[in-house]
Amino acid sequence: MSLRADLFGSSVESGMMAIKSTWTGTMKYELTFVIYPESELASVDLLRKSLEDIGRLLKDVDRAMYGPKSTHLWYVGNIQSSAPTITVRPDPQGTEAAKAVGEGLLTVTAGTDRPPPHFSEQALTGLRKMRRLFGGDSRARSIAVSVDGRQIAAIRGNIGDQVDRILTAGYRNLGSLEGTLEIINVHGAPTITIWERVSGSPVRCYIPRERTWVDRVKGLLERRVSVAGYIHYFVNGVPRFVSNVTSINDTTPDPSLPKAGFGSIPDTRVRDIGAAEWLKAIRD
Repeated sequence: MSLRADLFGSSVESGMMAIKSTWTGTMKYELTFVIYPESELASVDLLRKSLEDIGRLLKDVDRAMYGPKSTHLWYVGNIQSSAPTITVRPDPQGTEAAKAVGEGLLTVTAGTDRPPPHFSEQALTGLRKMRRLFGGDSRARSIAVSVDGRQIAAIRGNIGDQVDRILTAGYRNLGSLEGTLEIINVHGAPTITIWERVSGSPVRCYIPRERTWVDRVKGLLERRVSVAGYIHYFVNGVPRFVSNVTSINDTTPDPSLPKAGFGSIPDTRVRDIGAAEWLKAIRD
């Protein structure tokens, strides 16, 4: 599917190649957002809300990539006032997140039902909220996004529909996920967030409101857990969130237990006494 010719003049594939060429070239890792207001001048309120929404997107993608304890900072490289132009860059340890944001915005605004890498449920719902910038008396007409000076995407008033296309294309199944419990939120509908072991993505899990559940998950913070319930997936099989949680179990490995490689034969005693007897001896 081609991007709008009046803005890009190239396909999504060539846009991705442009980003990759940029990252392997000057390596400045800068993202620029140009806010084009509907009226002649942009209001302070539009600028404030734009900064909030851009900052949230950067944080969400960074956390999905580097984990909940990421302390990476983003710095303002430049602000211009003709059409409010904001250039940001990450600290040296967070450069991959800048690349993920640029490629992700290119993918979402081009139209797709598959989430870009590191665009978690939280990142996508936060991006959908940017539709507020295109309504009201002081609104934006579009927000152009550039990577190291090369314009690669435009966020417009249909950003909510573009994100919804991704969020509604998935499916759900009963099952369980395993990951490290890193976040507990008891405001409103209580949730926990685990960093799922297979995908590495943050997955929000909605737990019952009963106090016993809240007390139990507090004791599991930073532990590896297995969460059972209805797992909602993106169309590509990456988990989005878990609803109707029925159980949470601690699955943290016991460091005192012996370790062996998968499929390995520990020693010749297995042949001498048999596998069943050998396992029993290990447990005892």
